[in-house]
Amino acid sequence: MSASKKFYELQDLILAKTSLEKVKLHILNRKERTIFKWVKSELNEFFKKFYNMNNFKGIIDNINKGIEEENYTLVLENIEKSLIIISTEIEKYYKDLQQMH
Repeated sequence: MSASKKFYELQDLILAKTSLEKVKLHILNRKERTIFKWVKSELNEFFKKFYNMNNFKGIIDNINKGIEEENYTLVLENIEKSLIIISTEIEKYYKDLQQMH
């Protein structure tokens, strides 16, 4: 994979992580008053880009279930799982890009 393609994929991962972190903070600060419609809207791009990846399909299904049921604990748990996976992938991309130079 070329360095520019890796860079763009890394950029997508960083944007997804930022969105997930934003939702996580929102949920932690608001708890039961979480606006689930906003959460779904904020994560819409993450859902589109990552749903077909094996690591994320079940997690995204659980986030959607949590949104539908207005269960902030279920949403938060699966956001945490997503953040762990994405953080690991970001580290891999950084290492790969460093080795290319």
